[in-house]
Amino acid sequence: MSCITYRPYRGPEELAGMAAAEARLRAQLGLMRGINLAAMEHQFAHLVNCEPPTDCLVVERDGAAAGYTQAEWHDLADGDRIYEIKTVVEPAAWDLGIADALLAWGEARLEVIARTHPRDRRCWYAAYAYDGDEESVAALTGRGYEAVRWDAEMLRPDLANLPAVQLPGGYTFRTPEEHELPGVFELMVAAFAEHWGEYDAGDQRFDDWVSDPRFRGDLVAVAWQGDTPAVCLTGFLEPAPDGTVRGCLESLATHPGHRRRGLGRAAMAESLRLLHKAGATSAWLGVDTDNPNMALGLYEACGFRVVTRNATYRKPFEHWENHR
Repeated sequence: MSCITYRPYRGPEELAGMAAAEARLRAQLGLMRGINLAAMEHQFAHLVNCEPPTDCLVVERDGAAAGYTQAEWHDLADGDRIYEIKTVVEPAAWDLGIADALLAWGEARLEVIARTHPRDRRCWYAAYAYDGDEESVAALTGRGYEAVRWDAEMLRPDLANLPAVQLPGGYTFRTPEEHELPGVFELMVAAFAEHWGEYDAGDQRFDDWVSDPRFRGDLVAVAWQGDTPAVCLTGFLEPAPDGTVRGCLESLATHPGHRRRGLGRAAMAESLRLLHKAGATSAWLGVDTDNPNMALGLYEACGFRVVTRNATYRKPFEHWENHR
């Protein structure tokens, strides 16, 4: 019989075991996004509204990390607040009640944190689960969470026959200089401010973006109107399971004042060109399937096809004062 133990996060030395457990989960579910230990170390060193020694719980099965949970909170650009719980349980440890125990701990921890917050906005518990992660889905639905938004991972299996880069008049593509990157970051924050579930601008950090070990300045595709960035699409490279190099595209951002001009499609074509030049032979990206700017159709037109689907779950957060 397995020995299951739960304990607080002890420090960065924990991350290799936690990453390995999460990698086993992602491999089981066929997810495109892999686990990069250096990126995970960077993430834990730059968390906002989360203190790992008190807000992260590690679960061990027979002395080895089998998963973890991470509790944090964020004010959203739409005025709501989410109390967010990330739960990871490797498949070999499913059906042992671990996900439900981790979720219960996360909720209790967030209730304590909420006691320091004013009741100034609508609040939600929030969590994320991948299709096929039966352990997490069962725990969430059993505690009253409902799926409210869906994402997908999309793959372009090769980088042959790339779409042409076609910019409207008055715009040019140019790799940003280092001193221009803060302005590009501001463009991304402005472009995503209206997106569902977007964190408040105060929770987004320029230095986190450029210090991420995956960041490649030469893979930041920006179309400029004069000296003003109008659209941006960032990319990075990672090893694919078959040993080839795969590109990842993140954060296609068009400034609201420059939309409906074909800039998003041009940025996608330019980014694929840059990834191919850098050695990638395939590319993938994530998409909010309910994106009001019809991102899903754009990506399909550029040769991407849905590979996995995932959901955001929420339930109303009843403030601690209701339970006194």
